[in-house]
Amino acid sequence: MILRRSKAQILLDILASIQKENGKIKKTHLMYHANLTHERLKKYLEILLLNNSLKESKTGNETFYSITKKGYDFLAEIRRLKKMSEAFGIPM
Repeated sequence: MILRRSKAQILLDILASIQKENGKIKKTHLMYHANLTHERLKKYLEILLLNNSLKESKTGNETFYSITKKGYDFLAEIRRLKKMSEAFGIPM
């Protein structure tokens, strides 16, 4: 049986991947780190950009994504919720 990641888990994976790269990452690297297709990554980046958890910056031809303070706060909260849900045996 293949378990699919929840939306929350995917958002956590994206933010954690960026955090591991010192808070800034290229889109292609993020795609591999978070194990997402380009289309799915685009969808989740849009969500995170719209709620100001990430910011996009361009340097020449390269686009980078960085975590904002709100993104770090969200990452901390989602990790806390994940830990609590695991303690109760409820997958998140």
